[in-house]
Amino acid sequence: MKARSALVYLLLITVLCASGCSGTWRKKFVRPKKDADKQGPILQPYDYAREFTNKQLYANNYSFWRSSQSELIRSVKAKDGIKRVKSQMGYAVTDIKKMASLLVDEEKAKLQPYILELEEMAKKIEQPNYLNSNSNELSSRLSKHYRSISRNFSYHCMKNLIKPDQA
Repeated sequence: MKARSALVYLLLITVLCASGCSGTWRKKFVRPKKDADKQGPILQPYDYAREFTNKQLYANNYSFWRSSQSELIRSVKAKDGIKRVKSQMGYAVTDIKKMASLLVDEEKAKLQPYILELEEMAKKIEQPNYLNSNSNELSSRLSKHYRSISRNFSYHCMKNLIKPDQA
């Protein structure tokens, strides 16, 4: 008798559980249809104001150039790997070109020979075994280049000769 009543209760509980969740069971195992009409994000262009003035940009690029050129000189003197020297040379050339782009035309023309000299040294570094055999000459040329630009094109010397900001 007890076994029969337990079986009836168990059967009753199973039927109640299965009948109460019939929609849920079906939803669980049926793949939902894909929405073909999904809308993508809406982009609205916004004109951002410049973050820095030309004077601030010149000061930043001058600082970047000084650090990359001094690191380049140190790397050449220490005969560090050629990859490091090439990357430092690339940074120095990029930063000095950015400095020149912020100057008025007369001063840009005065800085142009220094840019060409640095690019010439960069081409020589690309040659195989140039760094190993000419590191002393290269480090002295780079030091002289560094001193002359620091003397003639520092921010304090050039702050009145930087292009004015455009509104």
